Amino acid sequence: MANQIKLTSIERVISGLYRDLKPVVELSENDLIEWAGEALDQIGAYTQLEEKVISVEVDGYKAILPSGVHKVIQVAYKTTEGSPSTTPMLTTSSPCTTCGDPCDPDCPTCKDVCQTSAQLIQNAELFLQYYKPNSFRATGYYYDHYKPLRLTSGPFAIPHTSDCKTCTGISSTCDQEYSLDWPYIKTSFQKGYICIAYVGQALDDRGFPLIPDEVSYVEAIKRYIVYKLKYSEFLQGQTPAQVYAKLEDDWHWYCSQARSKATMPDTIDKLQNLTDQQTRLIPKVRRYQGFFGNLHTPEKLDLKN
Repeated sequence: MANQIKLTSIERVISGLYRDLKPVVELSENDLIEWAGEALDQIGAYTQLEEKVISVEVDGYKAILPSGVHKVIQVAYKTTEGSPSTTPMLTTSSPCTTCGDPCDPDCPTCKDVCQTSAQLIQNAELFLQYYKPNSFRATGYYYDHYKPLRLTSGPFAIPHTSDCKTCTGISSTCDQEYSLDWPYIKTSFQKGYICIAYVGQALDDRGFPLIPDEVSYVEAIKRYIVYKLKYSEFLQGQTPAQVYAKLEDDWHWYCSQARSKATMPDTIDKLQNLTDQQTRLIPKVRRYQGFFGNLHTPEKLDLKN
C-alpha cells in the first residue's frame, strides 16, 4: 500500500520559517521537528499517514506490533496451510478448536450459536440469489485462506495471563478475536500468523517526518511552530496577550483548513467511488467479511427472475 497523497520534506517548513521570521539566532532543528510532529498529530487526517501491511507470527497468544504503528486498521488471520504461503494455520486451546466454517455441531460451546448463524447465512444466500448483486462475490486466494480477526468485545475471549488456562476463549461465537495491549497484539489463539493493516507516520531517510505536499499543511505547521515559539515569551510578559491570541487563532484556522483539504475528494475517480459506495438499494452488510474489497463496484440488480 502507498501514501494517500504526495509528501515532501520537513525542510520545506523550516526554510519557510527562516524566510518569514528572519530570526537573529539559529532555531533549534530538534524543536522545530518535534513541533511539526505535534502539528501533524493535531491535524490528524487519515490521508496524511502511510498505509502499511505486515505479516506477524503469533506465539503464546500474542505478537509484538511493528514499530511506527499509529492506528491498527484491520487484522486478518490465516486459516489454512500450503502454497503460496508457508505459514501454518492457527492453533488454540480454546473450547472452540473444532469449530469450522460453518461451526462443528459437536462443539458444545458453539452449537446453539452456530445453528442460528447457519440459518441466518442460509436466509441471506436465498435473498442474494434472488437479487443477484454482482458486487457481493469474493473470490481469490486471500478470501479462501484468510478471515477477518475481530476486535474483542468481551473480557474473557483473550488470555490476559499465562496462569488462566481455563478462562481462555469464553465467547458466545466461534470467531477468533484480538485485543491491543501496546506494544502487543493479543489473540484468542495460541499460535499462527496474522496480517496487520495499519497506518503510521511517513519518515524520510533520516527519520524525520514527511508532510503532505499541500500549501495548507505547510502553512498550518508554520503557524503552529510560531505559536509555540512565542509561548515562553508570552509567559514572561514579552509578547502581548492580544498578539499571542492572534497567533493561536491563526494556528486553529489553518489546522482546520489543512484537515478539510486532506479529507475532501480532489479527483473525479474519488468522487465516483463515493457515489458508487453510497448509492445502493441493498446495503453491503458483509463488507467487513470481504476485507472491504470492491466497494466502488456499482450495484446491478436483476429483478426479472
